[in-house]
Amino acid sequence: MPISKINKGKKAGKYRVRIQPRDEHTGKVIPVPSQVADNYRAAKALYEKMWVDFRSNPHGNYQELSQPLVQSYKSFIESEHKLGRWQSATTYKAWTYTIRLLKDYFGDKKVKDITETDIRQFARNYVQKHHASVAPHTTIDRQLQNIRCYFSSLDKIVKNPVPIKALYKFFRNDEMTVPDEKYVFSDKEIIAIITDIKERLKSIKPNYWCSRLAIWIALETGMRPQEIQALKWANLTKDHGKVVFEINDSWNSKAKKLNGHLKTRPKGAKRLTLPISENLYQILMIFKEKQTDVLQEYGLDNEQDYILLALTTYNLCSLGMPIDQRGLNDMMRKICKKIGVNNRGLRVSMYTCRHTIATKLANIPSMSYPWAAYRLGHSLKTFMKVYVHVDQDKNEDMLNVVSSQLVTQN
Repeated sequence: MPISKINKGKKAGKYRVRIQPRDEHTGKVIPVPSQVADNYRAAKALYEKMWVDFRSNPHGNYQELSQPLVQSYKSFIESEHKLGRWQSATTYKAWTYTIRLLKDYFGDKKVKDITETDIRQFARNYVQKHHASVAPHTTIDRQLQNIRCYFSSLDKIVKNPVPIKALYKFFRNDEMTVPDEKYVFSDKEIIAIITDIKERLKSIKPNYWCSRLAIWIALETGMRPQEIQALKWANLTKDHGKVVFEINDSWNSKAKKLNGHLKTRPKGAKRLTLPISENLYQILMIFKEKQTDVLQEYGLDNEQDYILLALTTYNLCSLGMPIDQRGLNDMMRKICKKIGVNNRGLRVSMYTCRHTIATKLANIPSMSYPWAAYRLGHSLKTFMKVYVHVDQDKNEDMLNVVSSQLVTQN
């Protein structure tokens, strides 16, 4: 019978609704999971709806709904991985971490039985158990996005239990955490950092120039550290009389090789960076000659044409490896400590250079945001969302304007 009353168990008194469509070629019954309605009238309406849903997608994988969520989710991940969805091992690892979380919480619960309430309880349980922060880009936010993506692959046969912007629906505002503030260098600090780099270059061996040059490049171009690591001498070019880099690749520190493309860009896609100063360009040309001398001393060739080869370590240099990002971050913090950067306990790294340049670009009155976003390798949406806010120097200027102009301040 398509509709039958349930007499035992937790759902006693309700009605189970079944449809049994047959394959038009084989005549075999296509398994479609049954559903439950509160009363007979609702059951009749549900019966019609199930047929409508089936006819709109007769080739849907309905058997998937009867599988345990963990098993189905794992199959989805492995299938996507084999099809080349994730090049990064880190991204794949993050998706597989979700399997563990789902297994711990849902056990063998089937896909068809997962509701929005279940996902809400799962999210809240995770935050409580792990003392986790609730904010965009946090672990729980990424897990919910992963689960939503999985259910989106089944959207023709099951309603997605993870809503858009799930964090804001599952948690109250007073439970949310303000995202970590990112430090922005002041103009005085930028000048002090570059001045210190120039002075040190006068007294240290060329082998130790690379990390300082990388920081200088980052402070002028706002490039990602991975893009700076992958820089080649051939990337230097002119754009309307200004010296820029034309880049098309980035370095993968974990795989110890080039990614073969820029972040979120197809292979072969190129991008012009922000211009570098004439001073930096001249220093790079001097370093190019010194690099050649060091390599000749080592008996090596710069086969990959890297600007920032790991000259301090013979083994890495002989393998054609660029400098390590961890070393760059250590040097960044060392210089900041030396010149007295007051970062107020906020994290300082190579990415601080990028965030600083992007923020200052966004605060230039005549700046074209689409142009700035392109030069930094961002989408316009990301640039507007992340960087269009008041920077430290502009804040000080505006406070001085208010103090001098408002009658209440005099």
